[in-house]
Amino acid sequence: MASCASTMAGGVRAIDLTALPISNKSGDVLSGTGHFDPPTSPLDGDGQGVPYASYAFAAQFAEIEVDTRLGTVKVRKVVAAHDVGRAVNPIQVEGQIHGGVAQGIGLALMEEFLPGRTENLHDYLIPTIGDVPEIECLLIEDPEPLGPYGAKGIGEPALIPTAPAILNAIHHATGVRLRRVPATPDRVRAALKAAGYD
Repeated sequence: MASCASTMAGGVRAIDLTALPISNKSGDVLSGTGHFDPPTSPLDGDGQGVPYASYAFAAQFAEIEVDTRLGTVKVRKVVAAHDVGRAVNPIQVEGQIHGGVAQGIGLALMEEFLPGRTENLHDYLIPTIGDVPEIECLLIEDPEPLGPYGAKGIGEPALIPTAPAILNAIHHATGVRLRRVPATPDRVRAALKAAGYD
């Protein structure tokens, strides 16, 4: 017999689930719903408030090579340190970080929508496995009280620091500060030339 039991103030109450009628709408015998409304407050006129219940923190480091004659940039390694709350499934968390880094490489070096020119995946360049370097993930675990089992989201935070890390690495290697993405070879070469590179 399938049953559901709950302990109440007066003892234990059991319900025979096989005896319950099937709902005409869903075909289920028993269903439940719930929601979670995180403690937030909207931003005021000065932009002050609490728009998120918890915040994700991350830092990434990119090791690159710049060909100063061609303006090409090759990412050799990315170290990604992310505060993930609690890594409930560490392999899945690392996979999410790997995907975010790959997207960040595209943002930093190749993805650009040009109306009429890059409207398909033949002309709109995205990273391939040949563009994705070694990625070292450092999972910083500081359990989040509001997260499920202490976890925090890692989706978008995995992408956000990659392009700045790559652009900062270009600056560190060459002294040239690029302020527009993607840092395509023509843009990198023009910036290098303006900085006095031959």
